[in-house]
Amino acid sequence: MPTIPSIRTSIENQSVLIRDPHAKNGQFLRDAKGRLRSYSGGFTVVYPYTSNGEKWAFRCWHAELGNVRKRFDVISKAIQRAKLPYLCDFVYTDEGIVVDGKIYPTTRMRWVEGVTIKDYICKHKNSKSKLLALADNFLALTTDMHRNKFAHGDLQHGNIIVNDNGELFLVDYDSFYCPSLKGEPEIITGLKDYQHPARRNNLIVSEKLDYFSELIIYLSILAIAHNPALVDKYQVKDAERMLFSADDFSNIKHSDIYKDILDLGQEFVVYLQILEIYLSKTSLSDLEPFDVLLERLTKDPVINKFSASCGKKTLNGKSIVLSWDVENYTQILLDGKDVTTQISNTLTINSSTTYTLTVINGHKRTSKSIKVSSFASPAVAVTASKTKLHKGRNESVSINWGVQNAEKITLLQDGVPVDKKCGHDDSYKCSIKDTTTFTVQALALDGKTTFSDSVTVEVHPDAKFKFESDKEYAFPTIPFTLSWTTKHAKRVELNGKKVADNGTEIIKKGVDKDTTYTLAVTDEFGTKESSITIKMLPVPRINALLVPTPDIQQTITMNVDLKLPNITVSSLDTQLQEVELIGASLYNTELEAIETPQYIDLQYKLKTPTLWQKIEKSIAKLLHKNENR
Repeated sequence: MPTIPSIRTSIENQSVLIRDPHAKNGQFLRDAKGRLRSYSGGFTVVYPYTSNGEKWAFRCWHAELGNVRKRFDVISKAIQRAKLPYLCDFVYTDEGIVVDGKIYPTTRMRWVEGVTIKDYICKHKNSKSKLLALADNFLALTTDMHRNKFAHGDLQHGNIIVNDNGELFLVDYDSFYCPSLKGEPEIITGLKDYQHPARRNNLIVSEKLDYFSELIIYLSILAIAHNPALVDKYQVKDAERMLFSADDFSNIKHSDIYKDILDLGQEFVVYLQILEIYLSKTSLSDLEPFDVLLERLTKDPVINKFSASCGKKTLNGKSIVLSWDVENYTQILLDGKDVTTQISNTLTINSSTTYTLTVINGHKRTSKSIKVSSFASPAVAVTASKTKLHKGRNESVSINWGVQNAEKITLLQDGVPVDKKCGHDDSYKCSIKDTTTFTVQALALDGKTTFSDSVTVEVHPDAKFKFESDKEYAFPTIPFTLSWTTKHAKRVELNGKKVADNGTEIIKKGVDKDTTYTLAVTDEFGTKESSITIKMLPVPRINALLVPTPDIQQTITMNVDLKLPNITVSSLDTQLQEVELIGASLYNTELEAIETPQYIDLQYKLKTPTLWQKIEKSIAKLLHKNENR
């Protein structure tokens, strides 16, 4: 940025270095020594000049002020459109002046003849009428600014000019706000004696920048109008403030100026209450215009509505919302707790309670109470005499329940109310064909909350099954087949091993002893079993056949005529086709006589003892006949 001496040099060469045509052709003012008149600030230096009989202020920046080009172009256009009498003609020029070979923007503002508002107050401190008129004019100015959603941004005595007619003008628009600048960063925070403590932490500009400053200035004018001695007591003329200082804002009720203004009478109580409300806020965004608050506070406080979300009844432990609609207040209390910034409050209730809302306006107040009755929640327990029934048996079941803290009890069967007047401890007996859910519904004592408990009674068919073997008797190495079919089974096991619901199993090695096979079928009601024992057919064996050798020298021919019996095993007819003999054949077996008695060992395998008994009898007969010969 250029230096002030460099800017002055360019002004001295206005015909060459000033680009703004209006200022270029103007007559810059000089003091008695011929030096340019100027007024320096923290960011700009101002050079007054005249053009066509009008006085103007030519402003040049000597310090960085953010995005000057965008900001002041927007401000200039907004002010020109508004045409408000207290806003001076303000023109932004993007290429206003050349300094040290570089082009910089400038602004020019119509010069207003007059004095600062502080000087005007000090001059007319003993004229109550003039100061009251000044206060009215200032209030009208602020109201008009609010209507246009404008904010000066640095509202203080040095930026408010009063002419001889008591008319007010705002000057210095470096921190000016208009709606087109919404969301822009804060640049200038203003004099601290006029600013809310939260202003130093404010980041974004808004139309609320002046609300606090407006109250401080308005209240100072009124206080001095009623007590001119305050000017001297607080050395207003020589201070960079009016009556209030930044130190007062840290503990306003204990400040001297608060006490002095409070002594001025009831009229000032409301203003001080507004000041307290302002200082209780931690953000500028929470502030309201003081004129709006003032209008509100001059009327009686009103409670339009105060209600509970639950009505007049609820249950212990429930959250309820108390809400209200009030007017003309400075403070709102809920059971003594400050809820001024709220329109509702959520809380948990555990017993019947009366809530009181109090609305305060100055020394006026009004209250309204509501009582909320709280009750214990219902306790509901439902059981069934049976939880599983056999399908097709027309079995009955009893539904039993116990209920506490209920206004009404309803029994539902699969969601449909049962035509029964239900007591708190009651039962219901019925038969069902299919699975059914029974629900006991209890209406709480608040008359609207419902609690319930349910029990489901299941209806299932019994499992059916068939278990068979293709053989009742078996030999080792002779295979047999087990088979089964089931219906409505949850699990099927064969000798403890899970198997398919329907299937077969071939026992390839047969059995070498009596063996039992068990099919276990599990359904909804338990497990049922069916067993099959496969018997091992005993193998008859002739360990020794002793045949005495006759004392004759001849050949004996012995014929054994054996008819094989039919043997039935289980449902399968098995024809025994042959008898296997080891060492001799039963078919036309010839036994040769020898000189010494000797025994012939006939080894055999037969399927039944009865068969062998027949063979024994046949051989015995043959031998008996031979001996008789």
